[in-house]
Amino acid sequence: MQMSSWTRVGGLALMLGALIFSMTKARGYVDPDDSLLVYFMLVGFAAWLVGLAALYVRYAPISGRLGNTGLGISFVGIVMLAVGHLFSFMSLAVGVDLFLMVVLGALALTIGALLFGVAAVLRGMLPRYWGFVPLLTGLAGFAWFFLSGAGDGPLFFLVPRTLFALGWLLTGYVLFSDRRETAQDAVLTVQEVKS
Repeated sequence: MQMSSWTRVGGLALMLGALIFSMTKARGYVDPDDSLLVYFMLVGFAAWLVGLAALYVRYAPISGRLGNTGLGISFVGIVMLAVGHLFSFMSLAVGVDLFLMVVLGALALTIGALLFGVAAVLRGMLPRYWGFVPLLTGLAGFAWFFLSGAGDGPLFFLVPRTLFALGWLLTGYVLFSDRRETAQDAVLTVQEVKS
């Protein structure tokens, strides 16, 4: 599989993972007893991991230490979310509830998006104005993280969470639609135009 095909598949996987993540709060309409939710979420997290791997392959050579750290933290965050959710569903059977791992995973995913977003803006590595998408995604994640405990209702939890998922979905779209030969070539072109 060529590099551009791999990153396009990764972009689709990232979009799918973020979409599944955004829909899990509406699960009561689909599966009231949550019997299939764990499988649904594990597929979403696995797709998200594939998307993050493709982001890394595509942009690691030009994202610098800050961007690579952000992608690494995001990867750890998704793994923590997946393991935390899995053990939360199995807590009755195994006697261990790792919901704190879900919280820490969400925080790691937020910090990772923010760091990658700052690198994307500073280095101009994403096409056009899309460089702000990961940065805004990280900010939406912080809003979700800190507003969740501020009150009840969708404004404090569901809206920021959905915006966070939408930001990751758009990041997947950027990866999917970036048709430049290599990200390094695109940055060199941007630098030549600026000089």
